[in-house]
Amino acid sequence: MVMSVIGLGDLIRDFGLSVASLQSKTLTQPEKSNLFWVNTAIGACLTAIVFVASWPIAALYDDNRLIAITQALSLTFLISGISTQFKAQINRDLRFVALGIVEAIPQAIGLAVAIAIALATRSYWSLVTQALIAPLLEAVLCVTLARWRPGRYRRDVSVGRFVRFAGALVGTQGLAYVSKNIDSVLLGVFRGAGELGIYNRAYQIVILPLTQVTAPLSRVAIPVLSRLQDDALVYMKYLHTAQFATVTATSIFYGAVVGFGEPLVYLVLGSQWSGAVPILQILAMTGIFRSLGQVPYWIFVTLGRTHAQLISYAVGQPLIVASIVFGVHWGGVGVATGSAVGYSIFWAGSMWWVGRVTGLPVLRLVASGVSIVITFFVPVAVIGAVVVSTFGNSHVALGAGGVVAVLSVISALFGIRQYRDEIVRFARLARTRRR
Repeated sequence: MVMSVIGLGDLIRDFGLSVASLQSKTLTQPEKSNLFWVNTAIGACLTAIVFVASWPIAALYDDNRLIAITQALSLTFLISGISTQFKAQINRDLRFVALGIVEAIPQAIGLAVAIAIALATRSYWSLVTQALIAPLLEAVLCVTLARWRPGRYRRDVSVGRFVRFAGALVGTQGLAYVSKNIDSVLLGVFRGAGELGIYNRAYQIVILPLTQVTAPLSRVAIPVLSRLQDDALVYMKYLHTAQFATVTATSIFYGAVVGFGEPLVYLVLGSQWSGAVPILQILAMTGIFRSLGQVPYWIFVTLGRTHAQLISYAVGQPLIVASIVFGVHWGGVGVATGSAVGYSIFWAGSMWWVGRVTGLPVLRLVASGVSIVITFFVPVAVIGAVVVSTFGNSHVALGAGGVVAVLSVISALFGIRQYRDEIVRFARLARTRRR
């Protein structure tokens, strides 16, 4: 309940300045220092604002437990504000191993601490502690590994060009945030914590590849594509490769979610979460369209067309929200269905709009993305459905179906020449280092 509301503050804390520094071809030491102080100041202000907002947030849900939770989590804004530009520096230097370290290790330690506290106390404070420890450790690692230290704030150095770029970007991210979190808010307010909990468990599984595959790939794609923006042919080639990597990985995952949904939920969450199965399977379709939607996002950002992107989001994101609002009457299943419908329309509209404003041949990207989904998502989903209907909800279904699904994926990856070429190109992209 708290995270779905104050998460908007985390978006404002960054203010899009980390992406702005990644997209820029040039970035001086004084500019980086000024961006650091701007992010830190925004983080400090948000900490104070969210601390005070803890009482209205508790009133929204009519639950006074949320006051202390919100006040504790308000500290994350200051911590993250300090670390933003250190992390951006690591990303800008294309030091992806270091970037993986600062993202993976804090999350692993935070999870371990949360599990220990949960076992000892059976309290939701284990989750609050996790949400505090992870960004704190990430900040320490970012400062340690960044190979950069900020100087004093200089009034004679303008960061206006970054703010102008980021202003439109944060507007689009704000609109996207509403559509990504309105489902939790509506279910929490109108259906209660129980149904929200079931929906949230399904959502956390579906969001996994978007956070563990798509988001890290964006940190590679944005700086690389930004440097290729003046060579349209090479730019499009690597854009196809980035789409192949993210849509292939997510299609395989979501195909398994749809086909093996019931045994997966029983294995990962337990039989008491059986109500999450249909929600999980419907949300998988949302995941497909959100992964496809990374392509127009990359184009807008790397070509510096964030104002055109804002127009796209101003039109498309309210459609997603309207679809979700309409579906809340039917609970978690209705919200999931509304989300899937809304994101499919938004992806189609975004591809049309980005093609119109940039002149890039987006129809080829659309055809390529759809063919990837058909090649990987559909067979895995069908295999899972057939095996589960034959063997029922069992480990046998997961084991036997998993083997067949893996063989299907491997045969497509290495049996289709186009995909073999994309694998080679992606390997080169992954080895890219700043020259």
